[in-house]
Parts: sequence; C-alpha cells; structure tokens
Amino acid sequence: MLIRTHKDAENDAVEDDKWISRRYTLRSDGMGHSMHETYIKPGKELHMWYKNHKETVLCIEGEGKIQDLTEGGEWELKPGVLYALDKNQQHILSSKKGMTVICAFSPALVGPESHDEQGSYPLLDDDGTVMRR
Repeated sequence: MLIRTHKDAENDAVEDDKWISRRYTLRSDGMGHSMHETYIKPGKELHMWYKNHKETVLCIEGEGKIQDLTEGGEWELKPGVLYALDKNQQHILSSKKGMTVICAFSPALVGPESHDEQGSYPLLDDDGTVMRR
C-alpha cells in the first residue's frame, strides 16, 4: 500500500509561472497512472495539448473554465466537475482567482515533466530520457 501526504507530494512538485503540480504517484509506483494535485494560479491561462497522454481532471477548489480547441465547446469548472481528455484534445484551461484540480495521467508521468512549447509533456522512459516529444 502506498501512503503519501501533501508534504511528500511537494518533494516531487514541478512549478512554473502559471501552475504548481504536486505529484503524489509516478510511474515508479507501478500503478499504471500518475496522480497529481495541480494549482492553477490566479489570472492564468494555459494552452495544453497532451499528445502522449490521456488525462482525467476533477476540480476540487476554486473556479475556472476549459475550452476544447479540437472538438469545440467551453465548460465552467467548479468543485465536483470532471473532464477527461480522451482524444488528446488541445485545450485552454484558465482560472481568474485560482483553482485546484486532481489529475490522473496515463501513461504515468516519470516526474520531471514540464510543458513544452506546444503545451505537451514528452513521453519519458523510466530513466527520464525522451522517448517521444
């Protein structure tokens, strides 16, 4: 059994000027997915396109919105609202006052991944080398 605390996840956190991702589980945990708590900083807008991963996201605090750039549509996010990027959709995620979401990625992230210029995570091998951008 794995038990992780918020403090444990902070040790594997990745941050930039728009978000903080606290990574609770990673590929090395053998779960088949990774689980993250991500905080979208107030007033930020993120253009993302997870070409190499599927992602499921549950809003647990704050409010924001997601815009699907691939299939169209825009939805308000608030606690209890979930979205899943089942077709690697390009999207824009934003929050005016800050928002916390729980994210599951498949395949699992290794740990150090950060968004590239297209808003994507590279697919990393277990040792952190890039398998696919």
